[in-house]
Amino acid sequence: MAEICPIGRMRHKNVVQLQGWCHEGENLLLVYEFMPNGSPDRFIGKEFLDWRTGYKILTGLASALLYLHEECGNPVVRRDIKPNNVMLDSDFDAHLGDFGLARMLQNDASVTTTLAGTPGYLAQEIGFIGKATPESDVYSFGMVVIEVVCGKRAKGIMDEHSLLDHVWNLYGENVLLECVDQKLEGEFDEEQVKRTPIVGLACLHPDSMFRPNMRKVVNILMNPNEPIMNLAGNRPSGVYLLVSSNSSTSTSTTTNFGSNSGSALLQSSMTV
Repeated sequence: MAEICPIGRMRHKNVVQLQGWCHEGENLLLVYEFMPNGSPDRFIGKEFLDWRTGYKILTGLASALLYLHEECGNPVVRRDIKPNNVMLDSDFDAHLGDFGLARMLQNDASVTTTLAGTPGYLAQEIGFIGKATPESDVYSFGMVVIEVVCGKRAKGIMDEHSLLDHVWNLYGENVLLECVDQKLEGEFDEEQVKRTPIVGLACLHPDSMFRPNMRKVVNILMNPNEPIMNLAGNRPSGVYLLVSSNSSTSTSTTTNFGSNSGSALLQSSMTV
């Protein structure tokens, strides 16, 4: 039922369509469109995925998230965005599916949640404030972008020599093209490849206030004349301050999500 409620009313070319459902005794069945090419999960770090197809997948996923966040009536936070929740049809068009963890936003811009999702794709602030937001979806999208561009699965953000650290270091050294999947052997649109990982890094900013919204992301991916965001030369760090509802008592938790490169800390005060 958690999946039927949000997805049953959605109509978008990049959202998988629910064809029907059955609830009889202990039998719970959902019927979707058939997606013969599986998901990007079968390609990243495994099989060859040409740049044109990878870029098509990212633009389709971005369009689906823009629809959920801004265009489908009551905004929806997807919450668990990762490669194997994106389905590929016969033309490799992306269709976002598996809406069991999706939640509709009502009068607030966030959804109180248990820690639900997949480690590595979860925005850091969810573990501190216990709320999923459109900005936390943007973070997850950014990780998918980096994985598709690099043709590698990302390790956890706390791991030394993580893929995210590697890409951000290449950006700081102005050699970002070196992060591109080596299997492509230079067969890609250079302008797209220069812009796409920057979008991914911006989406992965540890401070949610500095992440672009999905409309900005779609504009950048679809329009080569759309201004690109400027990033710091080093991967930013995040400091989260947890403040009790009782003003007389407060606790603070400092978490450094950046590298040891001496980048400036960003502070976010969050009341819970």
